[in-house]
Amino acid sequence: MDITTYILYREILERYSKVIWTHEIHHCQAHIQLKQNKQRNLLLTVLSVLVSTAAITNIFKWLPDDFILPLLAILSLTLTFFTVKYKADNLGKLAAENRQYAAMMHNLRNRYSGLLAEIKAETLSNEQIVVRRKSLENEEDLIYSGIVPLTSPEAVTMADKALKKDQVATTTDEEIKLIVSPNLQIN
Repeated sequence: MDITTYILYREILERYSKVIWTHEIHHCQAHIQLKQNKQRNLLLTVLSVLVSTAAITNIFKWLPDDFILPLLAILSLTLTFFTVKYKADNLGKLAAENRQYAAMMHNLRNRYSGLLAEIKAETLSNEQIVVRRKSLENEEDLIYSGIVPLTSPEAVTMADKALKKDQVATTTDEEIKLIVSPNLQIN
């Protein structure tokens, strides 16, 4: 590989790395939001059950009025507060937006990976590499110039662990041997 090709390869490799990070951060953010949504739904369910139980108890007068009425009022207010607050957040929708963005970045990541493989295999001229790189950069700019869903520091930390420690974006030779049919492998 000549020096010009190597310089182009390194630049594309850096962009590829950034796309991998962006993909994984948005993937992790969607996971966080879905988990929070599940927890919130559980809380709303528990509060609804408690309000219903308190109302039924009040109907049958199992507990004294001076206890059950304030309890019912507090539970009802708490349920109303969390219902309104959580509907405003709509974590399910936010998670879907992060998943969609992650999918776009995954597609871009695969296209960068393909270009890197073609450069390494020396099947492209430097001029072809520059044309393909500019095309990918334009696509990347379009994706980034759109509405980018918000992420959290927690998602960045999860992505860091996933990429560096768990190596979720890496496939080892051992994994390939276990997953891919032997007749498709090159020895």
